[in-house]
Amino acid sequence: MKILITHELFPPDVAGGGERLTLKLAQGLRKKGHSIKILTSGNPRIKEYDDFETIRIPFNRYLMNLTVPMIVRYAKDVDIIQTSSGNTCFPSWIASKLIDKPICCFVHHILGPYWRDVRGEHTGKLFQFLEKIFLTRDYDAIVFQNKKSRQLGLNLGVDEKRIHMVQPGIDYKRFQMKNVKKEPFVLFVGNFSMDYSMVKYKGLDYLIEAAKSLPDVKFLIVGEGEYLEVLRKESSKNVVFVGGLTRKPLIELYNKALIFCLPSLTEGFGLVLLEAMASGCAVVSTIDVGQKGMKIRVKNVEDIVESIKYLIDNPELALRMGRENRELAKEFTWKKFIDGFIKIYELIRK
Repeated sequence: MKILITHELFPPDVAGGGERLTLKLAQGLRKKGHSIKILTSGNPRIKEYDDFETIRIPFNRYLMNLTVPMIVRYAKDVDIIQTSSGNTCFPSWIASKLIDKPICCFVHHILGPYWRDVRGEHTGKLFQFLEKIFLTRDYDAIVFQNKKSRQLGLNLGVDEKRIHMVQPGIDYKRFQMKNVKKEPFVLFVGNFSMDYSMVKYKGLDYLIEAAKSLPDVKFLIVGEGEYLEVLRKESSKNVVFVGGLTRKPLIELYNKALIFCLPSLTEGFGLVLLEAMASGCAVVSTIDVGQKGMKIRVKNVEDIVESIKYLIDNPELALRMGRENRELAKEFTWKKFIDGFIKIYELIRK
């Protein structure tokens, strides 16, 4: 098949997990013999990345809704338009209708009522309205990654008959380190380099507040961005901001952490959950991808405190949950991820 992928950003431009997943999808489809080209925002001088043809429109990614003519132009000779939630799905949907091409929308993020927490009451209402407009179009298929985001989609009015569930994979062996012992601290990993709203979106302020009630427990916060400085000043002494980490230093922290906490308002999936599971962490989170640990309510500091305290006080239980999570993480493979999309394409192809 010939497939046009439309996404707000594409490497080397990266804002978060959506770009990582889009690249993995493109790479996996190419390995299966499919022809891929990418339409995105950015520097038009960058004509390719990882041998993928990239059409980069010199717009801010928030203006990608104006790109219908460009999408029509590059989608005329393809079999499938693969788009993503955000500012490319709506123009991609319009283009698909104009030229009668099947379209699949991959939901990387959906906030619903939580837009008001992230953007404030008035701006949040606008973003919530736009999200509803963007995601409730009659895509031939719309793909969610976890049960919570799927339910938010249904609450918006997404047609249940068009919904599919495909979950990302993990390079499992990368997270297996020998001779690293678990230590009784709580780890949080996030990316805040783009926008202060990400601090709200990830629920980090609630974790920081919870840490004040657990002065004997160490909390390590991985991430970088000027927006973390406010939280750093408001944090108790048991909270350590270690900055942005990648590769071996990050994997080593995952492997040392007894507990991983992700108190996000919502997540498209939560790739960091898979990384923590593969590293043998017990998980405290609002997001459920089938992991072992403690499920907490959104925006609930008391739940965070009680769950972390319980696991710290019961280290053998936490270690057992971590071992079980290692096994569960093996089930999330990139092969399943790619095969899931190919099955959807075969179903909707006209």
